[in-house]
Amino acid sequence: MLDVGAARIAVHSPIARFHADLDTVYPHQGREDPADFADVRVTLLPDAPLLQPWKRQVSLWSEASRPFEPYPRHSALPLFEWGGNWLLAQRLNAYLLLHAGVAARNDRALILPAAPGSGKSTLTCALHLAGWRFLSDEFGVIEPDSGMVLPLLKPAALKNRSIEVIGAHPRAVLGPVFPGTRKGDVAHFVPDRDSHEGRHRPARPRLVVFPRYQAGSPLSCTPVPEAEAAMRLGLNSFNYRALGPVGFQAVIRLARESHAWELVYDDLDSAIETIETLLERAP
Repeated sequence: MLDVGAARIAVHSPIARFHADLDTVYPHQGREDPADFADVRVTLLPDAPLLQPWKRQVSLWSEASRPFEPYPRHSALPLFEWGGNWLLAQRLNAYLLLHAGVAARNDRALILPAAPGSGKSTLTCALHLAGWRFLSDEFGVIEPDSGMVLPLLKPAALKNRSIEVIGAHPRAVLGPVFPGTRKGDVAHFVPDRDSHEGRHRPARPRLVVFPRYQAGSPLSCTPVPEAEAAMRLGLNSFNYRALGPVGFQAVIRLARESHAWELVYDDLDSAIETIETLLERAP
């Protein structure tokens, strides 16, 4: 059982290598009874195709269904992470779920909503290594009644060049590299123990930054009006439409209570310095 803050994930598998990889990227998790309540239950089972029995594969099962095609067995951890995220996005409808990285300073939260390929994961990990508390790489979990953002503390999936960029930091802890997955080379960044111990401590959103990495581009930071910020937050949500009026009110509240900016950057250090300045100026 993995307690990741806003959710609990029960996982079972007879594959020894998968458990070793899981222990590497969830080093601070204790051992809880898998029979306890879980938002998502996942089983990873080895299989071999009848026509190609030499191909060692693994399938992810949940609630008696297999939502994805099998992966190579050595890629069981990426399958679990991507599949687990997909299942969480389907089921955590008590919250507004943004596709965003989240980090916090003194319980004042920065939300980084972005499309894949924008550099969101790299920037979230770099902020954490610069002293920010890590709340999430994939989900901005907004509690509709309070407006607070809740941690969903899972390792961040870094892809291709981001692995080298973040892995070069002396305090970075990464799991094994999985080459040639369907998303390229992948390794998982491990949040620190302090972030793990704060996984049940919410933060107040104060800053929304829509990041976009663009090689060779000068740094550009532009304010985003409330109405546009609300629209873009809704577009970067997993369940905005499903929540109906609840999602609409949550997005409007978040846009009104947080300062929103668009950040185009090439250099991580400059991006972090700019974000820290923006947070200091936010009321």
